[in-house]
Amino acid sequence: MRNLYVLVIVVCLTAGCSQAPAPTETVRTGPLLGEEPPGAQPRLFAEGIVSTHLNQRDTAWTPDGDQLFYSLWVRNRGVIVTVRLIDGQWSAPEIAPFSGRHSDLEPFVTAEGDALYFISKRPLEPDDEEKDWDIWLVRRTADGWGEPENLGPPINTEHDEFYPSMTRDGTLYFTGPDREDSIGGEDLYRARPVSDGFAEPENLGPAVNSPGPEYNAMVSPDEDYIIFGSAREGDLGGGDMYISFRCDDGSWTPATHMGAPVNSGALDFSPALSPDGRFLFFTSRRVASDASP
Repeated sequence: MRNLYVLVIVVCLTAGCSQAPAPTETVRTGPLLGEEPPGAQPRLFAEGIVSTHLNQRDTAWTPDGDQLFYSLWVRNRGVIVTVRLIDGQWSAPEIAPFSGRHSDLEPFVTAEGDALYFISKRPLEPDDEEKDWDIWLVRRTADGWGEPENLGPPINTEHDEFYPSMTRDGTLYFTGPDREDSIGGEDLYRARPVSDGFAEPENLGPAVNSPGPEYNAMVSPDEDYIIFGSAREGDLGGGDMYISFRCDDGSWTPATHMGAPVNSGALDFSPALSPDGRFLFFTSRRVASDASP
């Protein structure tokens, strides 16, 4: 079986995860697109609907669990796709209303559900050429979603910025390559909220960042842990996921390899949580048949 990018629910993160009835072939209802919750083994998510022969990655749920956003990479361009729970049934995938014209990836929905962050190569002005990857914001309105807004400095620079993730109090985490205080080629940063935007980003330091690349970091809503991708000595494959815990003084514990079966001999990345925080979603290039019992 060929290697694929696949979306996977990997593990129950809390005790008491119950099994749900398997969904029907034609109509999907219930939480998480009616999927059967996983146990300790990775399970391919929504095969044939979300996980397909195309390249999917980067999941983001709304807090009430009635809408899923994810990235689709086609012909060297990204687009953000969504499925919605409408009148108790899940819709077919469709392009998000703010995406589809320019290359977009890596959606993240805030804890309140009032905004969505993502990265895009869209120009700052309609008639300009596309630029490097920046972090953008789109706000939820009474009619759906508004117009995307570029975060600007000090978050966005003349270099690429990737994979926004945000705590409940509005602290932004992201990947920032080629900054002056970089430890490796790509490092993880956080920026605290201030009255007019964000404070100057802080490098997370050597407990998290290494001489190699770190990328695609998901911070927990209460900022007590962070899960991220990295390529470093001891990996099982072309890039694995690591976890670090925040100490009372704001520092981080040394990053710990998450091991198998979360990591595999293939690239594993793009972590995200289910709305209730009980399940971990991630993207993998492992053989699809290895992702389910």
